[in-house]
Order: sequence, then C-alpha cells, then structure tokens
Amino acid sequence: MKYYSIITLISICVLSGCSHGQSGNHAVLQQTEKIIDEDPNKAMQMLYEMENAQNKPGEDGDKSDIEHSRLDTKEDSALFGLLYIAAIHKIGLEIRNDSLITNSVDYYRQQKDYTRLAKALLHLGITHQSNGRWKDAVTCLKEAEGMIDDCNDKVFCYDVYDAIGNLNAAANCRELMLTYYQRALASATAMNSNSRKAASLNKLIRAYIHQGQLDSAKVYVEQAKPLLSSVERQVQSDLLVSFGCNALEEKDTVKAKQYLLQALEVFPNDYGAKRMGDIMEAEGKMKEATDYWFESLNTDHIQVRIEAYEKLVQYYRNREEWRALDLSEHLNRLYQSIRVNDKAETIAALQKEYDHRLVQHRLYRNLSILIGTLVVMCIIIGAFYHYHRRKMKDYREVLTRIKDLQKELNEEQKEPETPVDLSLMDTLLNDETVRYFHRLADRGKAPDDESWKDLYDLMNRILPDFLGIVNRNGMLSERDIRICMLIKLRFIPTEIAALIGESPQTITNRRARLLGKVFGEKGGAKDFDARIQKLQG
Repeated sequence: MKYYSIITLISICVLSGCSHGQSGNHAVLQQTEKIIDEDPNKAMQMLYEMENAQNKPGEDGDKSDIEHSRLDTKEDSALFGLLYIAAIHKIGLEIRNDSLITNSVDYYRQQKDYTRLAKALLHLGITHQSNGRWKDAVTCLKEAEGMIDDCNDKVFCYDVYDAIGNLNAAANCRELMLTYYQRALASATAMNSNSRKAASLNKLIRAYIHQGQLDSAKVYVEQAKPLLSSVERQVQSDLLVSFGCNALEEKDTVKAKQYLLQALEVFPNDYGAKRMGDIMEAEGKMKEATDYWFESLNTDHIQVRIEAYEKLVQYYRNREEWRALDLSEHLNRLYQSIRVNDKAETIAALQKEYDHRLVQHRLYRNLSILIGTLVVMCIIIGAFYHYHRRKMKDYREVLTRIKDLQKELNEEQKEPETPVDLSLMDTLLNDETVRYFHRLADRGKAPDDESWKDLYDLMNRILPDFLGIVNRNGMLSERDIRICMLIKLRFIPTEIAALIGESPQTITNRRARLLGKVFGEKGGAKDFDARIQKLQG
C-alpha cells in the first residue's frame, strides 16, 4: 500500500508539473523510450531526474537555463505519461492513478499515432485491472491486441499477450490464461529473449501445477532448465521455486527442498519461503517453518500472504494468543481487501465478443484491400505495354553499371588482416584460470586479487605484448585493462559485468569509450570487441 500511495502522489505532482512546466526534454524522452523495454529501472531513473530538474534554478539563481526543458507541450506530456506508467509496470509495480496514462491515450488517439496509442492502451488496461475495473481492462487490452500487426514490435506483442494472460489468471479464466501465456512464450522465443521466455515458462509451470496437470508442467520444466544459467538471478530464483513446487506435487520432497533452498540462496523469494515453511512444518521443525512463513508475508502475491497468515495463526493459537489475535486482524484486513471475482464467464464472454468484432473488422478491411488491389492491377495492366519497353531499356543500363562497379570493387578489394594464431587462442581459452573465471561469472561473484594476478600472468605468458599494446598510452585504469583482457578471452558482457562488479549497460558504455582510448576511433561496443580480437599478442 505504501508503494501505491507514493506512486499516486508522484503521478499527481508530475501531471501538474507537466501542465505548467518544462519542455526541451524531448530528446531525453526519446532516449528513454529506446531503452525502456530492456532497462526499465534506468528509464525510471531518467524520468525522475528530468522531473526533479524542473525545480532547480540555473547558475546564480537564473532560471532561464531550464526554460528549454519545460514539459509544456502536449506531445511531451503524453510521452512522459506513457513512459512513466510503462516503467512502473515493467519494473513489476502497480499504480492506481490513471490520469497520466488516460491523457496519453486521448492524445495519441487524437494524433492518430497508433504505435504509441497501442502501448498506452496496454498500460491503461493494466491500470484498470489494478483498480478492479475488469470490463475496462478487457476493452483496452483487447484493443491493444488488435493493433499488434500494425505496430510490428515483438516486445509489445509479448507484453500484450502476457498482460492478457495475467488478466485471465486473476479472473480464473484458465483456458484463456493458458492460451495467452503460450502466445507470450511463442513471442519470447521468436525474439530470442531468454528472460521473457523464462518468465512465460514459469507462469505456465505454476498454472499447470495449480490445475493438477503435472505432465504438462513437467514438459515446461524441462524446457526451462537450460535457461537457468542465462537469465537474471531473480528469474533463476522464480524458476527454481517452480521446479521445487513441481517436485512437491510429485511427492519428491528431497528434490523439492534442494530446489527451494537453491532458489532462496540465489535471490530472495517470498513464494519459495512459503513453500519451504510448509516443508519444515511437515518435518516437525516449527521454529524454521514460522521463520519462513513470516518472511513470505512480504510478498505482493495476496494468496501467498493469506496462506502464510493462516499457517501462523494456526500455529500461535494455542501458544501465544496475543500474537495469534494480531495476525488474525492482519488476515481479516487482507480478506477485506480482496475483490471477490465471480465474473470469469462474463470476462471470457467480453473477450470472445471483442474477438468476433475484430474478425469482422479484419474481413471488411481485407475486402477493401482486395478491391483496391484489383483497381491497381487494372491500371498496371493497361500501362504494361509502354512500361515494358522502358523497363527493358533501364534494365540493360543497370546491368552495364553493375558490371562496371563489380570491376572497380575487385580492383579496390583489400587483403584481410592476419588473424591471431589460433593455437595460442585455443591455449588461452581452455586454460583452467579462464574456466575458473567463467564459473565465477555464472555464480555472479567477483574474483579476488590473487585470481586477477593469475589471469595477468596467463596473458603475459601466452600473449606477452597484448597488455602493452592496449595501454601503450598509459591512459587505462586497472578496470579498463581487466575489461580488455576479458574481451580478448571472449567473455560475454553479462559475465564481464559480474566479474567487474558493474551493470551490463555500464560495461557496454565502457567498451564504447575504450574504442577511443585504445584505438583513437569512434564507434560502439561491438566495434571495440572486434578490434581487440584482431590484436596480435
């Protein structure tokens, strides 16, 4: 509830600030829009910083310096509202106030900006669901779904299917829930996003476990296992908890306990804590059980909190009556906060009706397109004779020019650079020290100074000139040199981030800057990686 209150207050302040205030932040908003899908936390930070800048004067108290960053245009206000609400939802929070996102929907509908309108409708639908306005949520989400083909955005496609799956899960529309989670999984697979694929698999596993379809759950468990090492620790923890729950349903308590303990070690997990508490209860270890149940009270999942409260009330009822009464009061308030949803059939019917209208609309549109196509074909056929002569003439000219260009390219083609000795690189990449660094990166741990020294010694032994070449100007820090070494040893950015102790985005920025420091060139992180790989040792 604290999150909802804080976010609502911020939304009201932002909306009032947008109406009086700052605009030249359009470039910042566009930059935020580019990164929000993959780094919503960074996007939220940028929006906060932009909003806070509205209240800061320029040098010597002169406010003229910020006049160019006023959000006094409707376009900037609408984009800010869309990005702000989208960042909240992508981080995993809820917001009840819908004024910002409603303003964005109205603006983009008026401007006929259908790409952003679709995204605004998605997040307005999610907000309606948070407020218990199920019909409005269905209307917005289904309208957003109908715009998927027009947007041609794979991330948006995934987000829509996932949101509609969540809506049906909350409304107990189980068949539709599974359908949309499977569509979300297909979208995540198509875009080759392991984190989104893992999230969809996790939801499908838990859905099938809840419905008692353990064979189906096991199929998705096997699909999820290879993803464990390639996703963030929080997602790893969620998957491991699902594996543990599946093992519990299969009566394999030993394996379930292993999975759950591993999950809690990887990342704090309230649902995992609840299930561990249940296992401890079954083993008669009530002290450990109550500790886990208390830990699970912090979860945002209401059903998990209810089950944890019920377990604690039952335990303390005959031991510490005052504590049992206090827990019962919390439990009753939680019961009262739940919106009893007995409208599963109604919500399913609304979606079916919308799908029917959408099919009719598409048929009408396709018919219009067909008629238009026939008209165009008639025009083309009527002009074909004259067009054919001109086309053949142009074709012969193009062929002649292609031959001339091909001849010039053959003459100017340069001999490729000599690759690094493959045997040396094979020795490096298979050295035990390098493998040890890979294992550390998989566990998200940074090496100690002695390990770094071993890596330096290895590089100096196999590629004695490498470190001298990259730092020939003496401009690199210790961290920069380590990044150069790890790139040479073909560590991926997420591994480098874990070993260096920085975020993947920071490592990407460092690599781009190092291209200028080491080689005096401009370009991106991949350009730097390519140059490092070509360096001789």
